[in-house]
Amino acid sequence: MKVKQRSKKQLSNNVRFQALLILDEIEHNQGYSNVLLNDFLKESPLSTLDNQLLVQMVYGVTQLRYRLDYYLNPFIKGKKIDDWIMTLLRLSVYQMTELDRVPEHAIINEAVKIAKTNGHQGLGNFVNALLRNIQRQGLPNTADIENQTDYLSTHYSIEPWIVDYLLEMVGEDKTISILESLIERPFVSARINGKPEDRAQIIEELEDEGYQVTEGVLSPYGIRVLSGNVVDSAAFIDGKITVQDESSMLVAPFGQPQPNQVALDACSAPGGKATHIAQMIPGGQLDALDISPAKLSKVSEHAERMQLEDIVSTHVADATTFQPEENKKYDVIYVDVPCSGLGLMRRKPEIKYEKNKADIEALKDIQLAILNNVSDLLKENGILIYSTCTITIEENEFLLQDFLKGQPDFINKPILSDEVSNPSIVTQEGHVRVWPDEFMTDGFFIARMEKKVK
Repeated sequence: MKVKQRSKKQLSNNVRFQALLILDEIEHNQGYSNVLLNDFLKESPLSTLDNQLLVQMVYGVTQLRYRLDYYLNPFIKGKKIDDWIMTLLRLSVYQMTELDRVPEHAIINEAVKIAKTNGHQGLGNFVNALLRNIQRQGLPNTADIENQTDYLSTHYSIEPWIVDYLLEMVGEDKTISILESLIERPFVSARINGKPEDRAQIIEELEDEGYQVTEGVLSPYGIRVLSGNVVDSAAFIDGKITVQDESSMLVAPFGQPQPNQVALDACSAPGGKATHIAQMIPGGQLDALDISPAKLSKVSEHAERMQLEDIVSTHVADATTFQPEENKKYDVIYVDVPCSGLGLMRRKPEIKYEKNKADIEALKDIQLAILNNVSDLLKENGILIYSTCTITIEENEFLLQDFLKGQPDFINKPILSDEVSNPSIVTQEGHVRVWPDEFMTDGFFIARMEKKVK
């Protein structure tokens, strides 16, 4: 999207124009919604209320892209329009259909203003005419779509192959429940850097600062942030908390880490799990790996902020080939592998449109290569934790079966129901599977294995 100089001057404090810029990066430059929003909010010229509106619009338009296009198509009638104008129309229709506090005439006027300022009078006239036609005629109803897959794909705005995958895997009712949950507004979770009994005090401190927070429901370390940018809080700055999804907080304790142990986090960025592991092995050492230097720097930043830098040692390394110095062996190894990320579709809704079945197959080879490599680095009787933020069987249960077939020294060590707050998340095999609709967290899978004594 080309931004004119007059737009930069005249629209710098316009919340809809700023939302448009972020949406354009997501839709046309493979930007990540959460990263773009975090970066914008750090330097935002907008008011607190406008920042909240911007976040709601960016997530909402991204979450409902296919439904919004279905609404718009009868009015566009196949006309060739600029990408950024299409994004502006989506943004406008989202406000008209999903937000009830802004009058439609104000939405249309703002859209026309943006089209004229960053484009020209003709674009402004086109946007005005199209939106006023919608206002007069009303929108088509997705319920008129007869084919089940097409309806669910359009109404919940998700690739048809994911719909079919879920229907086959979990059935219609559960599929609809999952899809409904993915268009809910995401919230931020924070993990305390301390013991579970410290959580009440930290919640009180956050509330005193004006944050609306509550206890998490999956992890005793979790806090749900319902309002406010928690990274600006004293608790975050002082290292008492860090941002991490509740499902992800379950991982570190399942490794049963102990003081003075030596641990490996094979895919550690951005550092949520790494710092959690580190706080559980006082006096020990954690080697945190990642293939990306930029991402790995985030691990170091968080470790220093949380006063864990003496425990965490970062290494730019490929986990499929990493070998520690002096034949070091680890007491516990955590492998949170690169995956399709389909458990993250609420917080990162652009994933719904980017992934395909081929991605899953390609990732399986990488996942298995990482597991096979690090398995040699584990001490006898050591614990290996495998986790993903995806919901596919191929990357989870089937991948584990393949690993265990090829590694006879390893056995499944079931996670027990008394190790979790909600026993329903423990499967018959002793794995943890969290669906995104159950607790409004990320979808997640965790398995625990043990290296037997030869």
